Amino acid sequence: PPPFPATIAPASAFETREYTATVGLPIVGASSAYSIGATGDGITVAVIDTGVLTDHPDLVGAAITSFDVCAATSCPGYDSNGDPTNMIRQAGDIDTGGHGTLVTGVIAATRQDDYRTTSDDTIANGIQGIAYESSIIAIRADSPGSCARTGEDEECSFADSNTVRAIDYAIAQGADIINLSLGGEIDSDPTLENAVRRAVNAGILVVISAGNEAEPAGTDDMGQPVDAKGQTPSEPAYVAGQATSLGRVVAVGSIDTSRVLSDFSNRAGTASQNFYLLAPGQGIVTTGLDDDVTTPGEPTNDPDSEGDYWRVSGTSFSAPYVAGALALLLDAFPNLKQNPELALQILLDTADDYVDMTPDAVTGDVAGVGTDSVSGVGIMNLSEAFRPQGQQTLSLSTEKVSLGEALAPSGGAFGDWAEHSGAFNGLVFTDKYARGFRLDADAAAANLPDGIVRSRVTNLDRRADFAASQARAVAVGDLSFSWHTPRLQEDITAPYQEEAESTFQARYQFAGGEVEFGRGGGITRLAPDVTLFTEPGIGNAFSTSGNWARVSHDIQFGLTMDLFTATEDARSLTGVSIGRDARFWSFRAGIASAADGETALGGSLQERFGETDKAGMTAYSLEGAWNPVGRLTLSSGVEMASVDLPGVDTQGIWTSRWSVGAAHPAGPGELSLVIAQPRRAETGTIRFLAPTAIDATGQVLQDQISAGLTPSGRQIDYETRYRFNLPGDWTGETSAALSTSPNHISGADDEGVVWFSVGTKW
Repeated sequence: PPPFPATIAPASAFETREYTATVGLPIVGASSAYSIGATGDGITVAVIDTGVLTDHPDLVGAAITSFDVCAATSCPGYDSNGDPTNMIRQAGDIDTGGHGTLVTGVIAATRQDDYRTTSDDTIANGIQGIAYESSIIAIRADSPGSCARTGEDEECSFADSNTVRAIDYAIAQGADIINLSLGGEIDSDPTLENAVRRAVNAGILVVISAGNEAEPAGTDDMGQPVDAKGQTPSEPAYVAGQATSLGRVVAVGSIDTSRVLSDFSNRAGTASQNFYLLAPGQGIVTTGLDDDVTTPGEPTNDPDSEGDYWRVSGTSFSAPYVAGALALLLDAFPNLKQNPELALQILLDTADDYVDMTPDAVTGDVAGVGTDSVSGVGIMNLSEAFRPQGQQTLSLSTEKVSLGEALAPSGGAFGDWAEHSGAFNGLVFTDKYARGFRLDADAAAANLPDGIVRSRVTNLDRRADFAASQARAVAVGDLSFSWHTPRLQEDITAPYQEEAESTFQARYQFAGGEVEFGRGGGITRLAPDVTLFTEPGIGNAFSTSGNWARVSHDIQFGLTMDLFTATEDARSLTGVSIGRDARFWSFRAGIASAADGETALGGSLQERFGETDKAGMTAYSLEGAWNPVGRLTLSSGVEMASVDLPGVDTQGIWTSRWSVGAAHPAGPGELSLVIAQPRRAETGTIRFLAPTAIDATGQVLQDQISAGLTPSGRQIDYETRYRFNLPGDWTGETSAALSTSPNHISGADDEGVVWFSVGTKW
């Protein structure tokens, strides 16, 4: 079959201007590949065509080796001894047709800067092929004598036997990609198709022009009806999509510079539509023969004898864009070489959908949303192909976690340590095709969805239910007992609702001490607490629904010792404190051991390393209260804690939490103010294995990373409360709270909450 007839015209204007691309590069977004260093280096593309003019100024620096199939076999009209007598072609002939040079330039033109191309010494930068550092095997397979040129009409033809030998030669040379910008009518001889199948079985990607035969139905010169042509790819491109092609063959149609399907381009057809791709093939500027060779005797020819630039059109020139794009993918992502069909699948999956709801003039179908028989999968888009696709994961230690999980703020005491430490910047993550990408953690974290760390505003519905609870209290001598049963929020649509959990508190006083225990409410502390914000994880003795107990006993020198314990779900706390209570002041100093089996101090940290979130803590606290004057009460507390995170390699983790408060009667009630910092990591590092590189085989290599565990900000909570009496048995309470840098994340939006309640006894 011949190479497809193509429109070829001298691009004389291009000899006096600076051009740096073959027109189609910006259309397909090639700069996205170049920005990560992909050039095609190390990838071999076999161009089976009419040979190549290797001394063209923009091909001189290219890695091109040439082979003529007629040099190894007997081709009529070929003289391997170089005897020109009555021979149409002899050994060492260059590309007499020019087609192979045009195709090769689309792939491998090297843009030779400062090349003097015209008689008036105008400087031009030449053009750049899409995979300009790839290696080219230029295999000449045209039939000797078939490339005689008359004006602009190309007459080269290819015998199936020569093309088959060329494919087998490419296989033997270890080509990664074969470009076939040729084809013809589909016949019953499977010889050529079988050669293509041999190539794909050898792991080679085969890119084939779809054909330039498209014509709508009409009438001939005699007025007889003529069927439409080019409704499907021609031979051998039609094998794209067949099971025996193993997903490694693609048929390529053409679009113009406005991204419109070219009139001449064969359409996708139903059988091949999933492996039919569109690429620029109209008005392409590329490397070609000297105009004295292609159009001898024309007065407009330039005076030199060097190769020129030509503006060409045809699917012959859209195919090498795809071949070059595959070379860029194989260069950038070595793992794809093990499964080359993935590289092609990436181009197919990331193509821009081509939609035109006007019935196609050739097929009568519309190019609707999604894959269709007109445009196949759509227009090749390297900007998308070189972006990570699907699930994106990091291999941290022994666990694969999504980027969202890896970069999400931990919350709790550690806040946004992962982002703040910069530990993940520059690591290698993989997408659904197992391709490795260098991580810009800051940019990735900025694109994570909002709300990953939950608000710490207390559950106001639960607070309201508790405020409306049934409350009872009884005291007999030194024994007192009180309990609350929160209101049940009934849902008539729910078949079953759990009863609201009651809380209680019991106290027994004896000479020199007391015993106190309960569920909910929490152990009494001198340090003030913010009530409208919750502290996740190990908070203030589990003041929500945990069980707790305290034994207090007087010891020498007016001191009192408290032993206390608390449990709630998977958390526990046990400790001791020593203090003194005087008329106008009190203080406590304590040590406690705490464990949390559900969170890493209120957040999630170990899970991203394949472990279970949990924490152990030894806390040292000091708190006190003072009545300096009148009925003013000042209170404060501070805690420092050493932390252990089981399952991960951490060192030197210390946290802090503190609060200060003031309260004073005001009018019919009491006004109080609390300023507090919830538990925050102040020091600490973590060490873990993380992917830092990918070797030549595509294997991810891990190194040990050390990162700080401190967050970027410091959360400070402010709360003011006013509790007051109203006429009769009515009482009121209003509170307002503000949290700055919530979850210890610098720059996080402030959170605020207001509470107002009015109640009476029933």
